[in-house]
Amino acid sequence: MVETSTEKNWISIHLKDILIGCDREVSIPIVIHNIQSTKRKFNVYVSANFQQKDQMIEWRVVLNTGKDHEYFISPESQDPVKESLDIDEKKDREVALTLYTPKGGSKGDRLNVGIRVESADGIHSFSGSFSITLIPVIIALKTTVGHEVEVARDLYTRSQKDKDERAKGTRDVINEVLSIMSPKEVKGYIFVETMHPDRVGFIAKGIRSFKGEVKGDISVDEITHYLTPKPAITGLELGALVELVDGPFKGERAKITSIDKVKEEVTVQLVESMVPIPVTVKAEAIRMLEKS
Repeated sequence: MVETSTEKNWISIHLKDILIGCDREVSIPIVIHNIQSTKRKFNVYVSANFQQKDQMIEWRVVLNTGKDHEYFISPESQDPVKESLDIDEKKDREVALTLYTPKGGSKGDRLNVGIRVESADGIHSFSGSFSITLIPVIIALKTTVGHEVEVARDLYTRSQKDKDERAKGTRDVINEVLSIMSPKEVKGYIFVETMHPDRVGFIAKGIRSFKGEVKGDISVDEITHYLTPKPAITGLELGALVELVDGPFKGERAKITSIDKVKEEVTVQLVESMVPIPVTVKAEAIRMLEKS
């Protein structure tokens, strides 16, 4: 990981290596301070070096020095971008550099970016670099509540069919859906890992109970806790009213009289039983109705 922060008296810039998905943007603000007592010209250069699977794929670069100037760069066309700006004496100007990652990039594609800023009079000069590497992202899809697993299953089936169709015309195609997660605690949403978010929405279009895509990416930290199953006894407490959902007493209501955390078992007493006989069952075999 390369990280460079420069807060010199004439320039402020922060550069670091970035991991990001396809069809996303990276903004790099550059603030130039003209510390001299006369109007001066500054030149901004942006160079690129590519490590990517498809040599034809382009990255879009927008350099704003007062007006947006748009460029398209690729391994086939990677001439340095250059813009000049005049800054009045003792004034500051912000140069906004924005890079847009390609929609059709591959996992591990990398753009190495070099930035050079110098005054035309040769007094000041700065050079720095950073990289942008493409990685899969996690997005959320909206579904009808109660149909999350159904949408996840249909999405996978369609994505596999889409892959098979694309494989007829080219090699090394991947499934646009790398993984799907549908936590039972989350109602109305599923999480999808993909390299190409725009393709997932296209594949999912028309699936029954699919309601659209949530804008933005989901960080792994936001969903990590769903990856570790909670103990079945979580949330259970003594005296709680429950319903037995499995076993010979299925459908009966009962109250919890003891909890064995090690065995993940509970002992309950049937509410409508004439004789208060304790029944021990697995925690998965009951459903909470009312806390004590």
